[in-house]
Amino acid sequence: MKLTYDPNKDAANIAKHGLSLADALLVFDAPDKLTLTSPKGDEARLMDVAMVAVAGVVLVLVYVMREPDELRAISLRRASKQERMLYAKNRQ
Repeated sequence: MKLTYDPNKDAANIAKHGLSLADALLVFDAPDKLTLTSPKGDEARLMDVAMVAVAGVVLVLVYVMREPDELRAISLRRASKQERMLYAKNRQ
């Protein structure tokens, strides 16, 4: 899987969430991730929610698939309480 992202967006994501978009595949490749749709306008965005073993926290990755093998990361952040509850419910 090829990971791409805007370097300026990555800098903003690090400043806001303390996480680099370069780590997006940790969530995307998680075996027990929960994938939801997160449309914005006419863009078909996807959102993966997963427990990341390295960090030991539930993270949310928002992305679009540009090609069958190209993931364009938009945002990577810690999951909200509601997202953590949804993730836990769907793991059962």
